[in-house]
Amino acid sequence: MGLSGLHETKNHLLNQQEITHFFLELGKLTTVPKGQAICSPGRPADRIFLLNHGEIKVSRGTNDGKEIILDLLGPGDIFGEAETVTQAEWKNAIIAKKDCILYSVTKEALVQRMAKDARFALWMMHRVASKQLEMENLIENLLFKSANAKVAQVLLELAKHYGKASSSGTLIDYLITHQEIGNAIATTRETVSYAFMEFRQKGLIDTVKRRTVIKDLRGLEAMAAAS
Repeated sequence: MGLSGLHETKNHLLNQQEITHFFLELGKLTTVPKGQAICSPGRPADRIFLLNHGEIKVSRGTNDGKEIILDLLGPGDIFGEAETVTQAEWKNAIIAKKDCILYSVTKEALVQRMAKDARFALWMMHRVASKQLEMENLIENLLFKSANAKVAQVLLELAKHYGKASSSGTLIDYLITHQEIGNAIATTRETVSYAFMEFRQKGLIDTVKRRTVIKDLRGLEAMAAAS
């Protein structure tokens, strides 16, 4: 697709207000306490979710009992679309990191809206394709990047979604442990802690009240781009 076609496609995607209205109109409001599973591996994927409040961890267990974190979600994030559209079972554990409030829309309501509204169907197709690309990028990063580059990439992704401007840089307003970062990039907590120490020594980041501040965004981007 050429650039003009890509621009035209983006213009036809739903805006945030329309997406929120869909969940408010057809969704069921659910509260999930911290630590409880929202979806579990092996169960049928029969609904799509919008996270209204809280934080969620998407992970998968390995054969040797370890955990790999595939995604971290916050308010406004949507999940379950790919599994529901393809009529698959859940492969990942989706756990509430904090008390959560969610809207869920059934597969039947989702399919009916896609059949009636071409813009909605296009938006859904765009999301499913984007998730596929994100997964491919995740695999590429795990295979070919150094540990420090992978830690830097995680921080940049968190800043993109949860960053807030502060007097000393970009504050990542999302509580995440070194162990969770390690689980996200298939490395140890000690390796992540060492990367944080090196980043602080280079003036790339700082830590304030258990949250990370990116002081040198371009420097961190260069670190993430390194092999």
